[in-house]
Parts: sequence; C-alpha cells; structure tokens
Amino acid sequence: MDHACTATEISVDGIQAVCMENEWLKAVILVGKGTDIWQLTYKPLKLELLMRTRNGLSPLAGRDLRKNRLLHYAELYAGGWQEILPNRASFASGTEEVGQQEEGESAGVPWEYSIERGKGQTVSLCCRLSLPCTPLTVEKTISLSAGESELRIVERVVNTDRDTIHFIWTHHPAFGGALIDEQAQVILPEGSVAFNVLRYEQNREAPIAQFEEDIGSVILPGGNKKNLRKIDARLSDGEACYMPIKSLNEGMAAIYNPGLNVRLELSWDLLTFPCLRYWSNNNDEIYTIALEPSTSWFSDIHDCINHSNCLSLKPMEERQTWLTIRVEQP
Repeated sequence: MDHACTATEISVDGIQAVCMENEWLKAVILVGKGTDIWQLTYKPLKLELLMRTRNGLSPLAGRDLRKNRLLHYAELYAGGWQEILPNRASFASGTEEVGQQEEGESAGVPWEYSIERGKGQTVSLCCRLSLPCTPLTVEKTISLSAGESELRIVERVVNTDRDTIHFIWTHHPAFGGALIDEQAQVILPEGSVAFNVLRYEQNREAPIAQFEEDIGSVILPGGNKKNLRKIDARLSDGEACYMPIKSLNEGMAAIYNPGLNVRLELSWDLLTFPCLRYWSNNNDEIYTIALEPSTSWFSDIHDCINHSNCLSLKPMEERQTWLTIRVEQP
C-alpha cells in the first residue's frame, strides 16, 4: 500500500478544487467555492461520509462566483461541509449588521490558496480570504498526514475594521451516504443539554432554563419528540430537526455505525465553539445528520450579544482555533 500523501488540483463541475489523499482518506476541497469539503471518503471501505443533494453542484454550472457570489451559504444547497462565517454579525457602533438573509459570506466565493508538501508525509492546503462585505480576514490550513485517518483544520480570523464586531461562526458538516442509517448512533458529550431555540424565539421573556431539554426527548415544531442520539428511518414525508446543544464538557461528537463498524469522530476547540448545532433530516431528498460546532446556541445576533454568546473581536484582534475529523474501524 502506498503511504504517501498527495494533493492534486482538479475541477469539480467547473469549480476549482484540490484533492488531498493518503492511504486512509480522500478529501476534495472546493477552493473555488468557500473551501467546502465536498467529498470525504474512508478509502478502506470506499465509504462516502458526506451528504450530497441529488442536483449537487450542477445548478452552479457556468456561474463565476468571483463576479456573482452566493448571497447565503445554503443558496443552491448542494450538501457537503460549509464554513459559515459569519452566521450573523453586528458592529458595536450599530451601523451595520449581517442578518438571516445573508449568512455565510465565506461559503459563497473562491478563496486564495497554496499547497504545501512535506516530502510525501504531509500535505497542507493553505487558504486565505478577506470577506467581501464583513471586515474579517480568515486563514485556514487543512492538513493530512501519511498513516493517519484524520483531517486537521487550523484557522485564524482577524477583525480588520476600526469597530468591534460581534459575530456567530459555525462549521456545517452534513454527514450522509452509507454511514447514515437506522443502525447508526450519535455520540454526544456527557452532560449535553438541548436548547430549543425555536421555542425560545416565541417567548424571549421566559427564563432560559424553560427551553432546555433532555437530548433523549426534544420537542420538534410539530409536537413530536426525538432522541438526538438516534437516526430516524428515511421517509417520503420525513421531519427536519434543528436543535442547538449546550453545556458540553468537551468538544467532541461522533457517529458510530455498528453494521459497518465505522466510527467518525469530530473534535474541536471548545473555547471557540462551545455549542454543537444539531440538524437532521430524514426525507427522500435529504437524508442527513449535521453536527455543527458553533460559537452560539442563539440564532439572532442580538440574543447572542445580550447573553454573551458570540465572538467579539476588537479592531485588529484575532482568534485562532482548530477542528479535526477522524474515521476508524474500532
């Protein structure tokens, strides 16, 4: 077996991409669109780990994202793993704001990039972007090493404005493929508490504790209850679930499929991302479980500011952070 790491520049449906590969993992990163991780494959089983929609990237065919960027990270949603920066944002002076209709500038434009090769043992994709509207600059390095079934992400975000910026920052990996079925188990940190933000937004004056729920029995908008540790069967009329999870004692979540004997583990910097946003859908079009490290369990930036639940960077202040994803057969 070849134990070298490689990084190859390719095109996916006309979008510039880099394919990083070792003996365990193959990752395709769309540098021409937000540095989305478009493909993540566990090579020993040829197991695709990310959900992709039926149309995939085809709706973007022929679109020049440098001139005509996506205004929202989920516009023409194709699946995969997006970086949502910022999710929402507000300036301390109150002069500007990033709202619900314009989330995730980082996911809708091409990034600058370079490839660093470490004598066949490690490859790193070094990416950089100054956001087109929000005055944040982000540097991201994605690395893969020979002999390891782990992809590593290190990031640095800088506020380049003269005003303090309050913002939400979220990673949005939507897992799918053969990894996700009724046998699969979602592993969450001990002590995790669900925060029903949709109920909260209907009654912001009530005590916060009123909206905290057991992760084994959360209340969905339709009134049904769901165990966040279980994955529901695919149905023609499946039901989506969005539920932030707080009170984490570690930055870790995993999916274990006993039928495949495969465990996917996502780890992250808990100081930067104290929340895990949980999104699932079990209908015919989208069958997925997304485990999303985030700065915030509130959705509205003003709720975040009022409850000290977002990142705040002063002029030229920076934040560094990291995430890893590991796949193995225990």
